[in-house]
Amino acid sequence: MPQEKIRERVLSIARGDHKPKSGEPKIGFTSMRSLVEVLSDENRALLQVIKETRPESITSLADATGRKPGNLSRTLKTMSNCLLRSAGA
Repeated sequence: MPQEKIRERVLSIARGDHKPKSGEPKIGFTSMRSLVEVLSDENRALLQVIKETRPESITSLADATGRKPGNLSRTLKTMSNCLLRSAGA
């Protein structure tokens, strides 16, 4: 789905104009490249650490992963730019 359409959908959900049906995807990607970036082994491991430790800051996540805060911040920003989050997902 083109990025502009994804934005429109997310904003529509946020405003309450659109309520996703049970079969609608909760995440979407603008390209296969976005999908590969988000689902890399390293990023999936990072998501697992986040799930298990529930860090309250980039610093605590850095401590848990052994990565530098700036690196984590860039990774998380890239991931968030690739993901489409629906309301309540």
